[in-house]
Amino acid sequence: MNRASACTLRIVGAIFAAAVAVTSFSACGESDATGESGVLEGVGRLPGYDFWAPVTLPDGVELQLPLPEGGPVGGRVTGNRVLLVGDSIFASTAKRYGNEMCDTLEPLGWQVAVEAEPGRFAEFGTRVLQARIDAVWDVVVIYLGTNYEGNEQLLRGELEEMFSITKGVETIVLTTGVFRDAQKVVNAAIKEVANEFDHVHVLDWASVARVKGITGKDGIHLSDAGRAALAQTIGRALDYAPFREPECLDSRFRDDTAINADDPAAAGDPAAPGEPATNSSSVETTVP
Repeated sequence: MNRASACTLRIVGAIFAAAVAVTSFSACGESDATGESGVLEGVGRLPGYDFWAPVTLPDGVELQLPLPEGGPVGGRVTGNRVLLVGDSIFASTAKRYGNEMCDTLEPLGWQVAVEAEPGRFAEFGTRVLQARIDAVWDVVVIYLGTNYEGNEQLLRGELEEMFSITKGVETIVLTTGVFRDAQKVVNAAIKEVANEFDHVHVLDWASVARVKGITGKDGIHLSDAGRAALAQTIGRALDYAPFREPECLDSRFRDDTAINADDPAAAGDPAAPGEPATNSSSVETTVP
């Protein structure tokens, strides 16, 4: 599908689990029988089929979501298992919260595991990958660096370790939102270290995070629209899985004790596996 045939993707409101935003598509006039419009017989319209259409946020702002360097990875893998590793940014999309990630990626055919916990530094990624890489994944997606203690050498070492562990597996690493100057150092390190590994592709989430409405009042954590946009960005980065036997896999890492007691999510039981919290926002321990 080319740009001229692109349909507009709109974030239209809260119909995900826990009343979070989801995406829908406007009609584009293409033949449904060919599948080119993203409609499969007996399945319905699938999210993510048009990887160039801009997202329209609730306030009318159009946002062009980025693709990873080298384009979507779905066409370069033979299986459909994807492991997402991260901090509270990814955790807020896990099924114990809003479940946006599985809701978006399952219709594309992926088996999805979100291993993410609030308040985690880059070393968490190394720990998760050491524990889970042997489960055999076709794609690994990493979002870490929101928490940064100011030791660039240590950060680079953890990135190198993570990318070494995933060698042979298509790996996508996201830049972080730039909510403070230190994140510029983080993002530069992510890009430079990733450039040393042929299997690692940078996805510029920082360009999305700066758009009004993507984050909440703290400028760090995602709004409903932001979580939907993040899940859709990952969907575009993956494209369709080579075959469709989707599943939302249970997380093994789900320690949410870093959530502040005064956060709305703490009022429920966000750590309970498989049970969405009443509010899917979370608070992260970050260095001033």
